[in-house]
Amino acid sequence: MDNQNNMDNENGFLNADQNKYDMENIDTGRLDEDFSVKKKIVKTRKNGCMFNIIWGVLIIFISVLITRYALSGINDMLAIGREENTVSVEIPEEANLDTVAEALEKSGVIYEKTFFKMYATVTKARRGFSQGTYEMKTNMDYQAILNYIRNQSNRKDVVEVTFREGLSVLECADILEQNEVCDKEEFLKKCNSDEFDKSYQFLASITNKDSRYYKLEGYLFPDTYQFYKGASATDAIKRFLNNYQKRVVKPSNIEGFSENVSIQDMAVQSGKNMEELVTIASIIQAEAANKEDMYKTSSVIYNRLKTLETDGRNVHGEFGLKCLKVDSTIWYPYRTKAMVPDNKVDKFKSTYNTYSIEGLPPGPICNPGIDAFKAAINPMDTDYYYFCHSDSGDAYYARTNDVHELNLKKAGLK
Repeated sequence: MDNQNNMDNENGFLNADQNKYDMENIDTGRLDEDFSVKKKIVKTRKNGCMFNIIWGVLIIFISVLITRYALSGINDMLAIGREENTVSVEIPEEANLDTVAEALEKSGVIYEKTFFKMYATVTKARRGFSQGTYEMKTNMDYQAILNYIRNQSNRKDVVEVTFREGLSVLECADILEQNEVCDKEEFLKKCNSDEFDKSYQFLASITNKDSRYYKLEGYLFPDTYQFYKGASATDAIKRFLNNYQKRVVKPSNIEGFSENVSIQDMAVQSGKNMEELVTIASIIQAEAANKEDMYKTSSVIYNRLKTLETDGRNVHGEFGLKCLKVDSTIWYPYRTKAMVPDNKVDKFKSTYNTYSIEGLPPGPICNPGIDAFKAAINPMDTDYYYFCHSDSGDAYYARTNDVHELNLKKAGLK
């Protein structure tokens, strides 16, 4: 027992000494390293807490912004808060969603163009915008806005243009360009193309298009039209051709007839070729002084054309009448020599000049109205072969050339 206690005491003494020895021999560098690691851990924890705090604040801040933007966008979508005013909105040519949204925001119709574009995308209304001017209310919701600007009938940039009987393709082109409807050169190019043949049989049936200055001459029906500014030449031409089809090809209420008839049917019934009829009507339109005069002018044209069968001889024994000799054809497609471009006038010779060609010109020389068509179908029964008009519009007719020469003096033309 005593021996055991002595051993324990001895061991305890040795352990104490050993611990003292170990403490005295601890590596101070390792203690510093451990302390540094603990310090980093503490710092990392502090940084992590700070990051979480900042991240949380950012999330809250972004959430607030998104909420505010969403509320602002929804309010704008529903037109909440927008006062009612009327403004003018210009939609540019070949407009896309970006340019439309920009124009709407600039004019005050919408406040949130990005939200508007999102709405248009979701509702599949990104396309279908037409160039033009729109008068719009500023308290319209997005759907109403899209419906409004995608409907051309709401455009306000409309011009009303009157084309009188007897204007040529060139003159129509000038008027359209002056009224900002379409480009003159593009219009003329289209008027000499085959683009419209599939839709209009009366054009597809033309057999000598290569001999004509303008294929559509004679078919741009004279009337008063409403056009959108900046319209395409194609759209403008279709307006004319649709009206020609309505007034000439399809049956309609024509003065002097109890039932609806068409000019084309009347021509067929009278045994006249429709292409030639349009040309004759155009000459009547260009030459006659008034509606009543048209029927006598028509008779002179037909009487001259009959001489093609008799080698140019008329019933009065005169020769050389195969040429119609009407002044309105001399400078076609120009109305007068003064209208011929300077770089062409010296050498210009019209292939329509009825002083140098026999019979009818290759095509119409202007766009005639219904009265000229009626006169072309029903010429007065005369034996006149000559006519002329004074500057004041007085008409003179003659059976022979001798009388015609006297009429020219009476009219002040010689």
